[in-house]
Amino acid sequence: MTLTLDTSTLDRFRDRHGDPAKWCAAEIDSYAALGDMAPPVPPLYSYAEMQVIAADHARSAAQQQSVADRLTAEGHTTAAGIWKRGAQEAREHADAARWGFPHYEAVLNGW
Repeated sequence: MTLTLDTSTLDRFRDRHGDPAKWCAAEIDSYAALGDMAPPVPPLYSYAEMQVIAADHARSAAQQQSVADRLTAEGHTTAAGIWKRGAQEAREHADAARWGFPHYEAVLNGW
């Protein structure tokens, strides 16, 4: 099997060879060599940047929940429900961002 940079990636290698826990030594060596030749693209945001994004989402969730609570107290249940859903989504994004960009991207794209 000939490996070329334009046709082989680490993802394709895993797709072809299945579960890495069941790989033989030669497959592990091939995977490591492929990773040296064609390393994966680094994430768009670093872990530290993702923590800042997570904090922003958490602040947004708190603000939206505050508006929802105020609307509920005033009897505007429909509007409060919209704000509560927004707060829940912001909390989910904050949780995903804490895990790093690949997880955050997957949540945003619904993977």
